[in-house]
Amino acid sequence: MTKIRLGFLFLLIGIYSYAYAYHGVERSGDITEQVSSYHAYHGVEYNGDITEQVSYYRLKKDFLLNPNLELGLLPKWENLLSANLGLNISYKEWLKITIKDRPLWSIKDKDENSCKNFVDEAYIDLKLFKTSFLTLGKENLQEGVGLSYNPSDFLADLKEMDYTKREEERKIEREGNYLVRLEEISQKITFSYLLAPKINHLQKEETRSLIKLYSLIGDVDLSLSYLHVKKWPKLGINLSGVIGNKIEFHAEVGLSKGSQRKLLREERQVVPGVYEYGTYDDPEDDKMIFTKALIGEHYTFANKTNVIIEYFFNQDGYSEAEWTNFIDLATAAYTKFKQPPAELPADIFKENLRRANSLMRYRYMRKNYLFFRVSNPEIFDDYDGQISLLLNADDKSLVIMPAFDYQKWGRLVIRLGLNWFSGNSKSEFGLVPYQTEFQLGVKYLF
Repeated sequence: MTKIRLGFLFLLIGIYSYAYAYHGVERSGDITEQVSSYHAYHGVEYNGDITEQVSYYRLKKDFLLNPNLELGLLPKWENLLSANLGLNISYKEWLKITIKDRPLWSIKDKDENSCKNFVDEAYIDLKLFKTSFLTLGKENLQEGVGLSYNPSDFLADLKEMDYTKREEERKIEREGNYLVRLEEISQKITFSYLLAPKINHLQKEETRSLIKLYSLIGDVDLSLSYLHVKKWPKLGINLSGVIGNKIEFHAEVGLSKGSQRKLLREERQVVPGVYEYGTYDDPEDDKMIFTKALIGEHYTFANKTNVIIEYFFNQDGYSEAEWTNFIDLATAAYTKFKQPPAELPADIFKENLRRANSLMRYRYMRKNYLFFRVSNPEIFDDYDGQISLLLNADDKSLVIMPAFDYQKWGRLVIRLGLNWFSGNSKSEFGLVPYQTEFQLGVKYLF
């Protein structure tokens, strides 16, 4: 598989070179213009970036899920060298080929390193009739109207996302799904149906099919979607509209049968009062309908400053009782790891803490959240600045995320970012293993 991915990367680079060197492609900003008469009905567009980013983690010396840093869960620093390579090839109006590739090289302290290549997208769009389109291949469909979270983005439920990125970038820089999609566009409504099959070694998720209806009703965009999957069918609703010229409102709802959350419990008794922990799915969850809902608004001032406020409800999160049980088990494992009972090895409790850590996502583990962001793409001319805040309304823990881009030298961008976590030792963001994450990156756009 590694050889196939590397071969695909070299092929993509070769196509770039061929398009540029032999077919007279010229670029103007992000638009590729064809200057050869042969390309009157052909289009080749390419874009991308190369990014070098260093992240430094200010680790907590001793906290509930990693006493004295003995579990070794996270590095102190990480260096990421990555690229985003995009290529669009079109022929007349009926054929379009899209390829997006993302090689990633990671180096961490203690000589840990890895090299991966992600083919995020590789699909063909065919125009069958005047208003009918067929898509074949791997596509990253970005569903939903929310910024901080998307309850109806069903196809991305199990996709990895980089939370050091800005909210918009997370959805773009992720792997898509292998699918077949048919879309019919009419004046009042758009209908689409897709099938994303389970494919050994390529797509491990169960076979999924998605039906979606989209319509513009007055000044309001409305979409309905239904995902059919063997165990967890889902229903999604999206609404967005504009009030006046500056206020945008949006709402998004996802209804799911069953849950993907896991809980912690005592399983095997080692000696009286001492247990090995395990994770489990609550069988009652399979009988329930879980709601995830988001509501928010944007407001843009005359100087281009944009303010976004969102509230998100996550019924799939831990209740107060479930969270208390999780904390009690983690506290017991922490205490016994630091002072093991007589004749019992500390490894038992170390493994219990590892089980507890395996459940931590550091995003949306509880039920109620508030998100706030202020941004301006042209602050002080050469700066693109923003500051975001994510508040867990259940335990009052929060994350503050300022970031600044400096772009004075054409296509070169320097980014400085920070994630600062706050909360008591038994809150969601208080359980993050580091207090602060610093990021310094350099990006070259082409």
